[in-house]
Amino acid sequence: MDVKQHYNPVRLNIGKDSIKMLPQEILNFGKKCLIVAQNDIEPMKIILQKVTAILDSKGIEYDLFSKIRPNPLTIDIDKGIKMIAENNYCAIVAIGGGSVIDTSKILSVSGGSPMDWGSLFANPLMDHCEKRLPLFSIPTTAGTGSHCTQAAIISDEKNIKHSIYNFDFFSTAAFVDYTLTMSLPKSLTASTGFDAFCHLSESYIMGRLSPMMEVMNLDAMKKIVETLPKLVEDNKEEYREIMSIADSCAGICLSNGGAIIPHAFGEAISSTVYRINHGCSLAICYPPFVEYFYEHEKFGDRVKEVVGVLNVENNSVKNGKDARKIVEQFIESIGLKSKLSEYEVTEDETKAIKQFCLSQKRFKPEEICDIVNDICGK
Repeated sequence: MDVKQHYNPVRLNIGKDSIKMLPQEILNFGKKCLIVAQNDIEPMKIILQKVTAILDSKGIEYDLFSKIRPNPLTIDIDKGIKMIAENNYCAIVAIGGGSVIDTSKILSVSGGSPMDWGSLFANPLMDHCEKRLPLFSIPTTAGTGSHCTQAAIISDEKNIKHSIYNFDFFSTAAFVDYTLTMSLPKSLTASTGFDAFCHLSESYIMGRLSPMMEVMNLDAMKKIVETLPKLVEDNKEEYREIMSIADSCAGICLSNGGAIIPHAFGEAISSTVYRINHGCSLAICYPPFVEYFYEHEKFGDRVKEVVGVLNVENNSVKNGKDARKIVEQFIESIGLKSKLSEYEVTEDETKAIKQFCLSQKRFKPEEICDIVNDICGK
């Protein structure tokens, strides 16, 4: 049977000032929540003040957990779990990008009980969690899609990323207010936006989406291709709104379709070279993936469709090398780098990336060897 399923239980509140609906969601469960947010940069301080003012106006109490680094570490998350164990919170409120929301997913399902990280990383499919706290997510980037997925990316003490999956990770509700992304700098606008494009294109290439989701996917991909280059040059609200909606579509598609090689290898890069963020690592991995999978027996036709979406100038594309040029032109148009060598990566780091990529069990060695050598410059 060729049956494709769709499931995503997140209640999305989309639009300017949608965060004003947060109190009525929280009050369904109680009157004290734990806010998870970074408060060490000025734009996030302003957003945090805006949210807490809304909670104050409705008499909702809150504590703040702010010990979150990019690529959240288990040792930091453990501190948040301890706070939950010591307090009677009715909900978790995540305000931020992927690292904050992924951290909040773990805190939500922990119920204040310590996590057995070793067992969890060995078996990343978590069982249903009886003590789960409701999770309300407020994304402040338009790229990670984490507010719409059942996955969390967590780093161990060696900074190695691990993907963990649980249907209890889905947000109870999310508030997609595009005005909260207005202060995002160009670099993060570009890298998170390209991440959203990869969520859409990789889930489409996998071929698991329902017909309903494929329509959503292709439309959102086209909107990102049209809008993101303009947004990095001109910070207009209308562009921010389009990207926020496309990001939510991308998260929904990722939660149903999954990802493929760029995400797997991108995590190898950002785990090994901490200074290269997730979206930038995808910009390194995506061009060689397209070149070498352009004629792939299983995925080639869909790779060609994605290249067709990117090929807005209708250039002639005869082979994988031509397709790669189309991808690289888009990456250049949003100001990202497409080569690992542009990041002054050391020889030891390159060797570690290569070893990490080649250890991936999901792919046949003959399918990925050329891509890995291309990424690593050998």
